[in-house]
Amino acid sequence: MPVRRFNHRFVFALGLLLGASALAAAPAPPAPSAPPAPGTPTPGAPAPTFSIRRIDGGTLALESLRGHVVLLNFWALNCPPCRLEMPELEKLHHRYAGRGVQLIGVTEMTPADADVRRFIAAIGVTYPILLDPGAQIGALYGIEAHPTSVVIDARGIVRFVNSGYLRGEEKEIERAVVEALGEAP
Repeated sequence: MPVRRFNHRFVFALGLLLGASALAAAPAPPAPSAPPAPGTPTPGAPAPTFSIRRIDGGTLALESLRGHVVLLNFWALNCPPCRLEMPELEKLHHRYAGRGVQLIGVTEMTPADADVRRFIAAIGVTYPILLDPGAQIGALYGIEAHPTSVVIDARGIVRFVNSGYLRGEEKEIERAVVEALGEAP
């Protein structure tokens, strides 16, 4: 009866294959978080100031709201998450307007005034809406996604930024508003 020899090459190849599979199946280490985009306000930084046209006439300057907590919400007509978030923001508007919170919607992508009016009427938005033709204010704030909400305290300091919207994130926005109110003079 022939004696079978142990094949060391086979065992070595099998070991390499199993080792490679274990490495491939291991979770990758988390990627380092990317720094904010240039212009993106970070919590603790002064909010960029601006003056911009309101949909209902006149202009609004951010400086004129100093002394109030401001919730800026950048949105666009063709943004499905914006359509979901705006009714939640309207609830926040009603809940905190009496405490001095100014919720301001900033529409981007240069829509026609009539389209904006129809949209906000259909959603039931009553807070002020500003028009940002050419996304000039959005560029000041480094907006990369719609919607983006920015909470600014009474001293004009950014306290919170939320980019995008998933159901439930309005609770994080509300928490930031409440915290900013606690810091108001």
